[in-house]
Amino acid sequence: MIPPRVAAGVAALPTEIVDLCRPHSWAELTTPVGAGLRSIRDILVHMLSAEAYWIDYVIRGQMRRRFDPAEFPDLDAILAFWIPQRQATLGMILELGAEDRRSRRPFPWNKDETATIEEIVWHVITHEQYHRGQIFTRLALLGRRDLPDHDLLR
Repeated sequence: MIPPRVAAGVAALPTEIVDLCRPHSWAELTTPVGAGLRSIRDILVHMLSAEAYWIDYVIRGQMRRRFDPAEFPDLDAILAFWIPQRQATLGMILELGAEDRRSRRPFPWNKDETATIEEIVWHVITHEQYHRGQIFTRLALLGRRDLPDHDLLR
């Protein structure tokens, strides 16, 4: 379902994106760039939260966990949660058979509407790439001009 090179990029993303943030102060990472915009920390927490929501809650039917960005005091705390989440997510994805991929899950907000597990997985991947772009933009606004190409195919 996920080509090996894409899976490698998905596996590496949490560590790669957090490492790009390390040169910045916690104040820079937790301050929104403008009114109504999320800070870098808040986007990172949203990314791991969305992954847990769709994979654990919607697909696996586990209890929904809610994440408050303020509960993450530094980048290492974010990674301490995200790395095991990502490993579990990829493990589940890579074990899916054709029948599993086609099975459907209802949307929590509308039980009459459903998506296949495969559609949900690709939603999580594309959602993450969207927010990766937001983080890169915010890092550029902090003066970064050394941001690498972190597309899924490099």
